[in-house]
Amino acid sequence: MGSDNYKWHIHCPVCGAFLEKSSQCDSEVDCKKCKSTLEVLVKEDIVSVRPMIIRDEQLKARMRVYAQRIRSGSGKKKETE
Repeated sequence: MGSDNYKWHIHCPVCGAFLEKSSQCDSEVDCKKCKSTLEVLVKEDIVSVRPMIIRDEQLKARMRVYAQRIRSGSGKKKETE
């Protein structure tokens, strides 16, 4: 797992808010700004932060639309000749 000498700056991947400076490995953190529950995983000194529960309905809808556009490719800029 992680070394106790290192501290990681954890930011919310949903809203970008700073959450904590942590040396803990594999934990759950609640974002105070967007009310999301995040999972923090540390493996071989690599930190992964991902949302588990997003409580803000407007934010959830925006993320859903964004993900659909990325999958469909409609978010790409068209090249003009």
